[in-house]
Amino acid sequence: MPTQLAIVPPRSLRRLSGLLALCALIASVISFSGWMLDMPRLTNWLQEELSIQPNTTVLIALASIAILLLPYGQGRFTLALGGLVALGGSLNLVQYIADVDLGFNRQLLFGREWGQGGTMTPGRFGPPASITFVLIGASLISLGLGDVRRRYVPPLALVVVLLMVFSLLGYLFDARNFYAIPWLSAIALPSAIMFMALALSLLISVPEQHPMLLLCERSSAGDMARTVLPILLVMIPLLIWLRVKGYEMELFDLGTSRALGAAILMLGVVSLMWIALLALRRREQLERETDRRKDEFIATLAHELRNPLAPISNAVSILKFSHDKPEVLGRATAIIERQTAHLVRLVDDLLDLSRITRGKMELRLRRVDLVSVINQAVETCGPMAASARQAVMLELPEQPIYLEADSARLAQVLTNLLGNACKFAGQSGRIKLTVARQDKLAIITVKDNGIGIPVNMLSFIFEMFSQVDQSLERTQSGLGIGLTLAKQLVELHGGKIEAHSDGLGKGSKFVIHLPLATNQTPQSKAPQRPSEPVVSRRILIVDDNVDSAKSLSEVLKMAGNITFVANDGEEAIEAVEKLRPDAILLDIGMPKLNGFDACRRIRENAWAKNILIIALTGWGQEEDRRKSAEAGFDVHLVKPVNVAELLDLLARPSQRRENPLQG
Repeated sequence: MPTQLAIVPPRSLRRLSGLLALCALIASVISFSGWMLDMPRLTNWLQEELSIQPNTTVLIALASIAILLLPYGQGRFTLALGGLVALGGSLNLVQYIADVDLGFNRQLLFGREWGQGGTMTPGRFGPPASITFVLIGASLISLGLGDVRRRYVPPLALVVVLLMVFSLLGYLFDARNFYAIPWLSAIALPSAIMFMALALSLLISVPEQHPMLLLCERSSAGDMARTVLPILLVMIPLLIWLRVKGYEMELFDLGTSRALGAAILMLGVVSLMWIALLALRRREQLERETDRRKDEFIATLAHELRNPLAPISNAVSILKFSHDKPEVLGRATAIIERQTAHLVRLVDDLLDLSRITRGKMELRLRRVDLVSVINQAVETCGPMAASARQAVMLELPEQPIYLEADSARLAQVLTNLLGNACKFAGQSGRIKLTVARQDKLAIITVKDNGIGIPVNMLSFIFEMFSQVDQSLERTQSGLGIGLTLAKQLVELHGGKIEAHSDGLGKGSKFVIHLPLATNQTPQSKAPQRPSEPVVSRRILIVDDNVDSAKSLSEVLKMAGNITFVANDGEEAIEAVEKLRPDAILLDIGMPKLNGFDACRRIRENAWAKNILIIALTGWGQEEDRRKSAEAGFDVHLVKPVNVAELLDLLARPSQRRENPLQG
């Protein structure tokens, strides 16, 4: 998904596309029922001579089903149904071009004598419908094939929209030539409306292509398009219709009608231009404000990164001069560990926000116990609360509450909110977390008695880079992205988050609403796996960062392993052939030969099939993990690695190829 596509969430676009297709499906079934039940009113909505033909309803139903199946990964069914729709339109078009009757038009007429107005032969839909089915079928085939072929969908769907606009305007202004010429324009009103719904559904289904890309992107052009197009599409037909109806009702003569139409059109265009310019001005002001916040954010980021780096640097100096003082070494080690964890959290928050903004965040949903997630978040924030002598109170339900959620991401949301409360509750502050069930929702409330939020900031507290305290003297750290990240993650789970405060000095409250899992039956506890004995492994560490490779080598040696080091891809391949290690920790971005290519080269050897190859890299996006799997890596870990997790992976060789790309 493009980075600018942020105005409308992809999930909402999929729902809108499905809703339009569902409407077309329901309308087609109703119209087909009219032929079955001998009820002309269901096939001819204006009670004129043009009725939708039964084979038209069948093909529209097939096209609707094809669109509805697409979000569920049923590309093959979409492809097959699209082929049937295109074939039906093509065969009908052949009958017009070659002046033949292939005999399939009468099969679904149920012997009815009505509904033949505007048809060349009973049951045959007109050339506009034939062309439309070919275009819709081709669009569905393109969607079914996927990848680059999706770019063909918008132009095909736009042609359908153009054809249907002519027909619908014909019905609106009683321009019969636009919808009633048998050889050229014959199309029933139900057909035109259903075709328009299908065409719009197809356009919405490819938001990464224009025109949806322009309509959805967060830009001045996108704002202009969203402002101008709806008004134009409604204003022009409405003005003309009102002018025509006024003249027909003899409210004014022809000259007055023309003058009034010109005056209203001029006024409308000027008003439209003014509205568009105001929208553009608002957008520019918003961009200037965003730029200002970005500048503040960059300065804050530099400040926040230097904060942990200073104690780390001091701790390194302590280590240099304290070889014979174990208690001092312990304190220095604890400082480095805490501050490194702080740095990792800062970087992870930045990466997660980037993933969500670009539509790349993928949740790993499963049924989770909400209380266990809350306990995990409380444990994470415990040291921060303890250092400020804060009381963290929990009010949890007696019965377990289960959600369909990504437990790691949900814990991240709660950790952000609890961490935020700890920052601003002050010394000896009180923080209360409550969980309640309300209908089909879980309600999580995090409340503190801290500095609160100004009332004028509540409306944009969840915006990126927002900071309640922006002074240089502020005592609490943070990048101003924690609440933004929490809001985005909650919405990805299908929930919502709200902020409440009575003002400065009166505390704050954050309320999360999350949908409950359908199944609320308590889970049976899985049997614990017996611990495996620690086994010494021969491990090759490959990293062009010499310090990183050597330090990790020392850590793994202390854990009882035998380690070797290489500093580029080619050196790694030579070392693997000589050493035949049990495991390889392989960096991705390296000189001479990158990690992907090095892994492929190693996997080409039969003897390398059972070697555990772990990608140990700074690249952690879903695309990077996919490339790692394709290259032959067993596991993808992001730097800095959790040593305990790494040692656990190395100690379980039987798991190597069973669950690829964990971590």
